[in-house]
Order: sequence, then structure tokens, then C-alpha cells
Amino acid sequence: MNLLELAWRNVLRNRRRTLLTLAAIGVGAIAIVLLGGYVSATIKAVQTDTVRQAGHLQIMAPGYLDFGRGNTARFAIQDYERLAMQLKQDAELAPMLALVTPLLQVQGVAGHFASGNSSNFAASGWVPNDRQAMLAWDGFGLRFPPGATRLRDDRPQDGVVGLGLAQLLDLCEALDMKKCAKPPALIAQADAPAIGADLAALANQTRSEATPAATDAVAIELLAASSGGAPNIVRMNVARAEQQGIRDLDLMYVSLPLSLAQRLAFGQSAPAASALVVQLKQTAQIPQAKARIEAILKEAGATLEVQDFTVVSPAYNQIVALFSTMFRFVAILMGVVTLFSVTNTVNMAVGERVAEIGTLRAIGLKRRHIRRMFVIEGGLIGLLGAALGVVLGLLIATYGINAAGFSWTPPGRSAPVPIGIDLNGGIDIGLATVVVLSLIACVSSWWPARRAARLEIVEALRHV
Repeated sequence: MNLLELAWRNVLRNRRRTLLTLAAIGVGAIAIVLLGGYVSATIKAVQTDTVRQAGHLQIMAPGYLDFGRGNTARFAIQDYERLAMQLKQDAELAPMLALVTPLLQVQGVAGHFASGNSSNFAASGWVPNDRQAMLAWDGFGLRFPPGATRLRDDRPQDGVVGLGLAQLLDLCEALDMKKCAKPPALIAQADAPAIGADLAALANQTRSEATPAATDAVAIELLAASSGGAPNIVRMNVARAEQQGIRDLDLMYVSLPLSLAQRLAFGQSAPAASALVVQLKQTAQIPQAKARIEAILKEAGATLEVQDFTVVSPAYNQIVALFSTMFRFVAILMGVVTLFSVTNTVNMAVGERVAEIGTLRAIGLKRRHIRRMFVIEGGLIGLLGAALGVVLGLLIATYGINAAGFSWTPPGRSAPVPIGIDLNGGIDIGLATVVVLSLIACVSSWWPARRAARLEIVEALRHV
């Protein structure tokens, strides 16, 4: 006797109950596919933004991530241009490279002496054209618009500050910023300390030495300890104030051309870089590229280390962990719904067909055949429900969510990312969903099937 055909007929026998069970399983499958595709798309979007900001790999001095900000000169890479050229010309590494560019990070005090305000800053110096190329990376083909930057090679004095820092320096009116908080009225202080005469003289000297700016340019002075330990000041024209995703960063953020940052950090000394940022064509190439870069560094005798973007930007791992945990929770919940739905359906089918089970046993079907028939019946229900749910989920994703054009701003990010469903990831998750839910349905059918198989023939035939 064909048990599969018999199980299929039994599935169609009570169609109302079967449809309700299929609906419960289908809703669970839709939830898993949509959430799984959304998590996959969000992770790709956040990774794209992270790689645009920090690259895939960064070559730096050991301990730089922990101590480099406090001592730029000690942890700087002196011969960074030669090393960058060596990486670009390596036969194995070159096909994987999208960009290799220096980065200089420096911190100090920013002052707007026209208003008498100052505040701490943390600056990143970039090669403007390289920065524009970095912000256009789209290795997943998400077609995100390139990130905007006001750094330009032909404007070596122009930089960008955070919105919070612009507010602290009282640049709101000068920059004509609409979303800018005004400080509350302050109590007048008769003995307010003035800026030191030595710093004022240094600032005036910096103004006279700086390249003349446009009459409408808003300039601030950046002060930092140079490589020799003495204070050094450069003048920077503020091209724009941009709000950052983290408040503490927004209060200190400065982005400026590399040449200006090097003047600030090293003065007349030989320029250097804090790190070499390596951006690859594909994220999957990180292990191979990292191994090759480490081999090149070892051959050159350079005491440098290579860190990937998950170490440089730990917030990425936190976001991935958050969404992965959310997805696992929903998947387990939907699995439990499938388990109880199929168990209840098969259990009711066994109770209704006691006499039929006795007849089948009387004509020669063994206990294992009865048990197998009900397990197959539950598996068919799980397979149909999951398959229908996956198909509907993909249709909703394609013609509903992806076509809507919604967006949101992830934690720690200033730029919004589109809300969408990764269809490639959705298909993979859909196939896994069909397999897993079908197996759960088979497992949940086993106990009622076992009860049916243990019925005695004479006792079962009494229900005729």
C-alpha cells in the first residue's frame, strides 16, 4: 500500500482543519522569511556604511586603537606612502583592492576666537579625493547613493565639524544652520579669564600665514600638541556642520584634509599617518587580503598590525548581534507554533480514525506502517504550509516592502539606510524554513502517530 498517497488523501479529508493548520504554519513562515530577509538587508546596509567610513582593513602601529589618540606622533606610520605603493603594486593583492589611503587622527582644542568659545575636538584627516571614493563603495550592489563629503583637493583649508561642536563654538548664525540649539542666557562674569597672550599671538600668526579665504568663510583655530610637544595651531575654514549619530562624537567631530591635519600634528616635521585604510572590492576577500598584507609587512620588517572593520568599529558587531538575536527569537517562536499546530491536528485525526486504524491493522498493516502514515501526513501539512508561507513572504517583500522606499537610521549612524528585504538572503532563509518546519511537523506528529500504532486491533474495531 502506498503510504504517501494514503497520507495525502487523509490530509484532504478534513479540509477546514487542514486549511487552519496550513494558515498557522504559513504565517510563521512569512514572519521568518520577512524578518530574515530584513535582518540580512539591514546587516548589509550597516556594513556598507561602516566600510565606507572605516574601510575593510586598517594598517596601524600595535596598540594604536587603545593609546594612539593620546599620542599621535608616537603611534604614527612615517613611511606610509612607500608602504601604500607597495600594497598597490603587489600582484596578489592589487586585484582585490578598491582603495588604499592614509588616515591621520589628531585631537586638541578648537577655538572660535571671534565669539570667545572653545571646545575639545577629535579630528580625522583624509585625502579628499580618496575620501569621496571611499564613500561611494557599494560592494553588495545595494545602489545606495554615495556618502557626501565637503572635503576637496582644491580647498585645502576647508573642513567639516559636528553639529554639536558648531553649537559649542557659536557658529550657528555664521553657518546659517536651521537645526541649531541656542544656549540659555548666561550670568555675566566680571572676571572671566581671557585667552593667554602666547596663544593669541600664535593664533594671529596662524591667520597671517594661512591661505586667504573667501570673505564669507567661517574660520576656527585648531590647537594640538605637535610631534615635538609644543602647541601648534592651524586655521580651518568650516565648510559645513554635520550631525553625527553619537552625541559625544557630535560634540568633538572634525574632518579635514590630510595636509592640514599633518600641519597641525607635525608642524614642520616630516608628515606621517595614523593608519593606512584599505578598502576591498568585496567583503568576502578580507581573510585573503589580510593574510597577504601581513605577509608583506613581515617581509618588509615593519612592526605594524592589520585590523578589520569589526575591530575598528565595534558598534557593527553590536548591531549584528541585536538583529541576529531578534531573528532567532522569532524563528524559535514560529517553530513552537508549528509544533503545537501539527500535534493538535494529527492528534484529532487519530481520534477520528480509530476504526479505520483497526481495519488497516486487520488487513495486514503493521504498527510501523500506521506510525509512518501519520508522520508523513504531518510532514505534508508542514511542507505545504511552509512552502505557501515562503512564496507569499517573497511576494510581499518584492511588491510591497521593497517597493515602498522606507528608511531608518541605525544606532550610532547619522545617515539613514533603506528598509528592504534581501531577496537573495530571503530565498536561502525560505529554503531553510521549508526544511526546518517540515522536520518540526514530522517530529510533532510522532507522538500521536505512536499512540495510533499502539492501538489493539480488537479494541479499535469496536469503534466501527
